[in-house]
Amino acid sequence: MEQSTQQHAALDLTGATCTSCVIAIEHLGKRIKGISDIYVDRQTKSIQIEYDGNRQSLEKIQEFIRRIGYEATIREEESVSTDTGTTEP
Repeated sequence: MEQSTQQHAALDLTGATCTSCVIAIEHLGKRIKGISDIYVDRQTKSIQIEYDGNRQSLEKIQEFIRRIGYEATIREEESVSTDTGTTEP
């Protein structure tokens, strides 16, 4: 059995202009296998996603969002690992 590889991604959102847009994207996210949490912020035009990297790719998630009429681009600086590489003495 594969182990879950939970990942976080921040996306910039284009095209979401109203509350209905936010609801549509969040509803879509709840229906995609592998996404455990999705939050759309219309004010900052961003999407925060928690997903299982073994079950879903970020590129595929972007494609699902694109298919319903919105553009989501990866925020590289927020989608990278938070491991600082430091060790305890």
